[in-house]
Amino acid sequence: MVNQLHTIKDRVVKAEKADAKLPRVTAKGGLAAAQALARRQGLWNIVKTCFPARKDATRGFQTEACVSSLVFGLLSGGKGFSATEPMRGDDPLLRTLGQDAAPSAETIEEVVKYVALEKDGCTFANAALRRQAAWTLGRMKTSDLKSCGGFVPVWADGSVLEVEGKCFDAIKFIKGKRGQVCAGAFCGPVMTGMDFAAEGEGELTVSRRLIAAAVQEVLRPLRLMEQTLILLDSLYGNDPALAQLESYREKPAYIVGLMGLVEAERVMRELPEIVWRDTGAQPSRKWDASGVAQAWVRCKDWPEKRPMVCRRWREESEMIWNYAAVTTCLTADDPRVFKHMRDHQLGFEETIWDLYSHKQAMENQWKELLSDMRLHHPPCAKAKVNAVFYAIAGLAYNLAVGLKKLALECASRCMRLWRLRREVFDLAACAAHHGRQVVVRFLDARDYLIDQLLAAMGRIARL
Repeated sequence: MVNQLHTIKDRVVKAEKADAKLPRVTAKGGLAAAQALARRQGLWNIVKTCFPARKDATRGFQTEACVSSLVFGLLSGGKGFSATEPMRGDDPLLRTLGQDAAPSAETIEEVVKYVALEKDGCTFANAALRRQAAWTLGRMKTSDLKSCGGFVPVWADGSVLEVEGKCFDAIKFIKGKRGQVCAGAFCGPVMTGMDFAAEGEGELTVSRRLIAAAVQEVLRPLRLMEQTLILLDSLYGNDPALAQLESYREKPAYIVGLMGLVEAERVMRELPEIVWRDTGAQPSRKWDASGVAQAWVRCKDWPEKRPMVCRRWREESEMIWNYAAVTTCLTADDPRVFKHMRDHQLGFEETIWDLYSHKQAMENQWKELLSDMRLHHPPCAKAKVNAVFYAIAGLAYNLAVGLKKLALECASRCMRLWRLRREVFDLAACAAHHGRQVVVRFLDARDYLIDQLLAAMGRIARL
């Protein structure tokens, strides 16, 4: 079959203003789906309940109106306190979102600082975030929840947000980076908490606090503790964090890195050769040889020894072994571990490392926050203010995750936020207001995107 020849046609392009009689159109009509999901979640009532009211409750933008505008501003591509500025004057969009005006950057900054500094509001913001997370997780498919070898993955991690200038507080220096430390906790793809490390705090302290709150307010109410697999890196591989995980009465499964422990390194290097099981070369990782083993390790401040799953590998053109280790409460008798071993034809040690590798994949969720929402650089010098702002950004992130997982189909359920913005939010539409109902009519030339959005709206209505 011969394809038709397509060439560039030289045409003069002119521009003119549309007739004032025509209905006004917004370029962000697809945010109607996000607003529909937020209403199903009762998100703005959650925000109104959790966040403190402004000093004068009779004038100006109320706290929930500012949070709502900031959430939609971040979803549509806005940045920092100025995220709401592009929404101002966009009457069809504001009508769709149930607002008659959008707050300015100055108002957003004032409200966030008031909540953070005068009301110590990160606690309130994270309470709203966890209530939204519980609603979303409670309606997700089992395959989405148990995405880690039959387990529900829970993990926490931190990131150094680099800053410039001398006015920033709570500055940390980590691996040559200077900045404020932001930590987040996730259950599967959904965020359950986000906070900044204050003066004298580190990522470990903040993350342990976020995990404890997620257990109390999300995992236990949803009865997910017995199905949970907590994945943490080597920063958490010491007694305070491990003791916390082992203290929960439901005994959730965990795999925690031990690469930072000197004792673990010593034990691995002294293991006899017969203990190591050869797993061969792995060309994809540029390993000439590799092996796995099991051992016990006990540091000086540990009350008892803990099991250790070890790995060693030798990179191409090298003569020395590299070592890594994790500790876990899982055993080969666990039905989920046994099934994973059988389905993937792996030994127990390889299965543990395979499950632990899911953490690295899930760390890509930070990209949607730091890259797609442009949160790499904090908007304020005060860590407390940034903590509230980023928790609100977490509400926006969870709203996007809920939209993908609950309302879209097939490959669209795994798209990044930047693509969700391009294919769902950035559809032109006009809005007609009838009583308490807003009818949004999409005008985009790409019918398949309109059909996708209308189907998503139908699924949201059935939640």
